Amino acid sequence: EVEVILKQYEELYLKNKDIDARLFLNHDETLQPDVTPCSQLERTPLKTSPEEEISLILPQTPVRAAMNNIQQLIMILNSATDKPSDTLITYFNNCTVNPQESILKRVESFDHIFKKKFAEAVGQGWAETGSQRYRLGVRLYYRVMESMLKSEEERLSVQNFSTLLNDNIFHTSLLACAVEVVMATYGRNASQSDGTSAETDLSFPWILNVFDLKAFDFYKVIESFIRAEPSLTREMIKHLERCEHRIMESLAWQSGSPLFDLIKQSKEREGQTDQPETTATPSTPFQHNHTAADLYLSPVKSPKKKASGPPPTANSTPSAQPAASPQTQKPQKSISLSLFYKKVFLLAYRRLHTLFLQLLSEHPDLESLIWTLFQYTLQNEYELMRDRHLDQIMMCSMYGICKVKNVDLRFKIIVSAYKELCNTNQETFKRVLIREEQYDSIIVFYNLVFMQKLKTNILQYASNRPPTLSPIPHVPRSPYQFSNSPRRVPAGSNIYISPLKSPYKFSDGFQSPTKMTPRSRILVSIGESFGTSEKFQKINQMLCNSDCQLKRSAEVSAAPKPLKRLRFDIEGQDEADGSKHLPQESKFQQKLAEMTSTRTRMQKQKLNDGNDTSVSEEK
Repeated sequence: EVEVILKQYEELYLKNKDIDARLFLNHDETLQPDVTPCSQLERTPLKTSPEEEISLILPQTPVRAAMNNIQQLIMILNSATDKPSDTLITYFNNCTVNPQESILKRVESFDHIFKKKFAEAVGQGWAETGSQRYRLGVRLYYRVMESMLKSEEERLSVQNFSTLLNDNIFHTSLLACAVEVVMATYGRNASQSDGTSAETDLSFPWILNVFDLKAFDFYKVIESFIRAEPSLTREMIKHLERCEHRIMESLAWQSGSPLFDLIKQSKEREGQTDQPETTATPSTPFQHNHTAADLYLSPVKSPKKKASGPPPTANSTPSAQPAASPQTQKPQKSISLSLFYKKVFLLAYRRLHTLFLQLLSEHPDLESLIWTLFQYTLQNEYELMRDRHLDQIMMCSMYGICKVKNVDLRFKIIVSAYKELCNTNQETFKRVLIREEQYDSIIVFYNLVFMQKLKTNILQYASNRPPTLSPIPHVPRSPYQFSNSPRRVPAGSNIYISPLKSPYKFSDGFQSPTKMTPRSRILVSIGESFGTSEKFQKINQMLCNSDCQLKRSAEVSAAPKPLKRLRFDIEGQDEADGSKHLPQESKFQQKLAEMTSTRTRMQKQKLNDGNDTSVSEEK
């Protein structure tokens, strides 16, 4: 192509007899690629092969991170097929009732349903894309199922999983979880590759409506799914963990959830509300080896009715042996309910503890009282959770205990601190169910519902002999990832160590600056528009005011008031307006004040000398 252009230019030059512009282009470095000889490059001693040294590490961006996740998912599923493998078929053939035909029919049926729902939500032009997403989910579904069965075979030394593999809810939940992973992996990338945001409305819990699945049933498979697929990316593990938290916070407590039926059945078996094994305490860390088979095959009927039927074989019910009690006369507890309550208690205490540190760090004795009321409500007055949120009960418990203990803590302050927690929504405290189809603020809910139901119990905490306090749960690391929460330095220090954070945080695939201090909030940041000139006027005004304050302080020979600074006081907090300071200034601040005063005096003296000289010249 270059030769053709040169030939055409040569003809024009001979025809027009103009200046030959090619003379100015020869050896022009700006028009040639920037090539640096290898001998001129600064190099360190080789630690790897030359081929590895040449490869460049590109900076991570949201788009590149999404593409990497997609590539990793495709690599995982390259070895899988959208049909059962030979190993799975062997497991199917070993069952008392072969589930292969029902599994294939279920997968094919949901293919049409998903394709239709996807097209309705996104657009008819996206129907084929939805089918492709679903097929990838089917591959992951078969892959994880095979991994689960292998683990169960090693754990129980059996190969007949007829009861589990013929359970419709188990297969629907596992398939929905696999499709959700694929949807979450592709979801962020779709809006960035074609300029549309069509898939943003397909986030969890959209998948539950497509598969007509209850949130509590979906929850049962999440942890087993993560354990069975170790190749999941960190982002997908965090996504599934957040789905689990949303289920425990509110989705599992919606009307029509099987959770309420399970609690009632447990109450009927034991004559009281089901006591979930033992809440995790510092001396009893939260650990379990339950699998999806244990949760889905957990007893949900009374033992008498179960005993009247044909007893299941050891091979067909792998969860029967670990769940059974040494005493056959004692009714069995529901493993799924016990594990669910344990996880709910841990999640509830984490959020309560975080909010407590912000509001009531000066009253550490109140934490156990609030937690006891909170746990009692979840365990015995569980109907208060119907169609409501876990955090609503938490805030009401905190307010109720503070009222009876005469601690001044208003709902307005609680709500303000609550908004600073992670993954919160204003609808949680602005729109709370009062009665059927009637919603109001959390204050109205507390007065009309919460207090009326728990008034007698709350008043017990006002006496000198409160009810038996619940043990504070042991908060372990997340079973899915390392904790990002700050760690407190031992030996009673009021110092916390937080992990290194990126200068930018990513939320829902969008890049946004991290929180700034009040003083740095007005600074111009990359990614923000400059806006009007008011921002720069504020910056200039702030700088001018600072200079004037320093000069005024120097003139009266007083040390200037130091700027707001980080400090560790008794409460571990800092006033927002900077009105309170330590009684004694540091030596560095005193020295800084002296230097500022000396510099100001020298400038004034120099200015006075200059004025005297000009006056003498005029004379």
